[in-house]
Amino acid sequence: MPLDGASSPSLADEARHFHASLFSRNADPSVVTRYEAAHRQAFPNEIPSAAVTRVVARRLDVEAVEFALRRRGAGRQLTRKIQVLCYLVEVRSDYFSLFLNDADARTRAWLALAGETLRTGWKLVKGEFLVRRHGLL
Repeated sequence: MPLDGASSPSLADEARHFHASLFSRNADPSVVTRYEAAHRQAFPNEIPSAAVTRVVARRLDVEAVEFALRRRGAGRQLTRKIQVLCYLVEVRSDYFSLFLNDADARTRAWLALAGETLRTGWKLVKGEFLVRRHGLL
């Protein structure tokens, strides 16, 4: 797959990379198929932006890049694509624990919140670096 060449990654490539980057596991083939169908329905004539193409082709951290771009008022297309993928997986039972905490564990929740606050700062720094390094603006 060319980094800046004429051809863009396929929707299946996007789905697989976004999923692996966000959920640290390979996407089920049905998720990829549903992503392609949802994307074609919601955005029938959309041409991938250069930023989305580079993120997928270079296998960049999707969450970090999206965060950095969103803070700059850019990257709307990447945000929408991530939302589509999340909408598709949040209803699946094997993703339940990623979207909803059903345990009563306040101490663990506060520790998790503190950890996620630190992780958010790291993602912003990493995203800013990736945006600059790969010319995503």
